Amino acid sequence: MASKRAFVCFLIDGQTEIDTLNLPFEEMFDRIGGDDIHVEFRYAMFQGENHGDVTTTIEVNRDNIEKEIHKLYFKQQDKESGWKWSDLTHIVHIIDIDGAYTKDDNIKGFNEEEQMLAENEGSKHGPKKALYFDDHIAVNESAACRNPIQQMQERNKRKRCVIERLLDLEDGMLTAKGKKVKYELYYFSVNLDHFLYGEANLSGAHKKMRAADFQREYNDADKLEEFFKNNEFCCKEDYTISWEKLRKGNLSLARGTNVNLLIEKIKNSSLEDWL
Repeated sequence: MASKRAFVCFLIDGQTEIDTLNLPFEEMFDRIGGDDIHVEFRYAMFQGENHGDVTTTIEVNRDNIEKEIHKLYFKQQDKESGWKWSDLTHIVHIIDIDGAYTKDDNIKGFNEEEQMLAENEGSKHGPKKALYFDDHIAVNESAACRNPIQQMQERNKRKRCVIERLLDLEDGMLTAKGKKVKYELYYFSVNLDHFLYGEANLSGAHKKMRAADFQREYNDADKLEEFFKNNEFCCKEDYTISWEKLRKGNLSLARGTNVNLLIEKIKNSSLEDWL
């Protein structure tokens, strides 16, 4: 038995990612480390609220992202878990790309058809504020906020800056509270639903339904691995190139992921790789 146990923490956006990915990934790690690897999935919580995608949170920028990751994923949640920041050995961060590298000219207001879709896939709080398509992002110009197109452009710029900072961490180590932790960043594009089902603009209710259906069908490591292995939208290049491609034109709106590279890495790894 290992003298030290690994604590691998997955940082994700919300409950549908947990419902879809948690059990199969736990099984993958169990096969290589058994009780010597502890795996948790966490989304960004602070003062009892889910903060969603940390890379798009207004308060987060390239200068404070490491500190904010500790705050949103560990400061509060460590109190609710038997595992805490001081135990952590590896962070695996999976984000939605949300068309972050889309050219500014390809961010437009809703047309009539898009307005109807936004209303159909909206919630009790109103229509969706943004929709994602292969060649553009559409925003609700009737929303009660200043210049929604400009806001989306600013959000994308902010998200890009945070992503680039995380990809450029020295030696792939994230530092907070005086501790360095191995860190890796992966993506779904435009989001998890877009990659899995080809539907980028699902409502919250539809996301939950589809996640439950997917979980029932791909509820173990072998099934999930096979799904990614045979999926035409998975990255065919290495990790570095998978990120470089997103920076070109509107490719960050294209359906895809590099999470298959993570699955392959886990399959070919040993316990020592996660300590």
